[in-house]
Amino acid sequence: MIYQIQPTFSKNTLKNLKKYIYSGSWFTEHTHTRNFEKKFSNFIKSKETILYPNGTLTMSSILTCLGIRKNDEVLVSNYTMVATANAPLLSGAKTKLVDISNDNLCMDPKDLKRKIKKNTKFLIYTSINGRAGYIEEVLKICKKNKIILIEDSAHSIGSFYKNKHLGTFGVAGSFSFSMPKLITMGQGGAVVTNNRALAQRLRKFKDFGRAKSGIDIHNTLGFNFKITDMQSVLGFGQLQEIKKRIKLKRKVYDTYYNYLKNNKKIKIFKRNKNETPWSFDLYSNYKNKIKKILNKNKILTRDVYPPLNSQIIYKHIKGLKVSNYYCKKGIWLPSSLNLKKEEIKKICKLINKI
Repeated sequence: MIYQIQPTFSKNTLKNLKKYIYSGSWFTEHTHTRNFEKKFSNFIKSKETILYPNGTLTMSSILTCLGIRKNDEVLVSNYTMVATANAPLLSGAKTKLVDISNDNLCMDPKDLKRKIKKNTKFLIYTSINGRAGYIEEVLKICKKNKIILIEDSAHSIGSFYKNKHLGTFGVAGSFSFSMPKLITMGQGGAVVTNNRALAQRLRKFKDFGRAKSGIDIHNTLGFNFKITDMQSVLGFGQLQEIKKRIKLKRKVYDTYYNYLKNNKKIKIFKRNKNETPWSFDLYSNYKNKIKKILNKNKILTRDVYPPLNSQIIYKHIKGLKVSNYYCKKGIWLPSSLNLKKEEIKKICKLINKI
């Protein structure tokens, strides 16, 4: 069986986790979490990192701590995980969907300009599968229209644009450490920002609205969005070997691309030099046939995210033709870090027979 994604950990990471578990620790969020936050900031090159239980809470917390209001509108790509679009709703605001570009599957600047209204206050930009897309142009549009840019960088650990890590272009970036990601804690997320005041609000917000743990004086609204030191120990072990993991993930993607690039019945995207896709994505009118043949050979795939406006809560939003086309024809192929070249070759051989 070849899984679509299987988490992999080095012996050293598992050894450190075992050592922590048997050290008489209290498991709750404490010094190991602060250490991971500091090291992740060093890697991303941001002033602050604040860890959260998942990437949904990171985005909704950013919006809340930036003072989002009930009638504010948040622009979101139609091709992203539903959590991205739900975050504004969780914060009590409105979500408007924007179509994607044929060139890179990220938000289309042309459609973005058409969607901006007076009550458009925020934009969440998804760097889908680690792709920068038109982040620079989108940033200029946001500045011109006084829109606050937030980045959904859930797929983008290890992805850079002009030597700047994705997630650091807007006021804040949201990362995910869920099971399929390059660094995984099982579940987990992080906010990165260079805005110290925002970071301070986020830390209070995730700890019941108090300035310091262990003191039950709550000056602002807040909730329990803390994680555990055990998760941070697991994440830190992977962060220590991040360059190796990036290299392996890029190699998996490039190997697929080289074996499939001449197949005229599929659409794939060449990886830009400094990007690290979290999985290899393929788009084809023969998607179901490809899935069936691979499944028959015990090779598991996963459909890409359906277009958000195909979901019941967003069905009232019409149009968005490009994202509807790609989202209905796409699959992610097996992309684990320990995937062997021979396995990729076998998968590609089956696909190329179609």
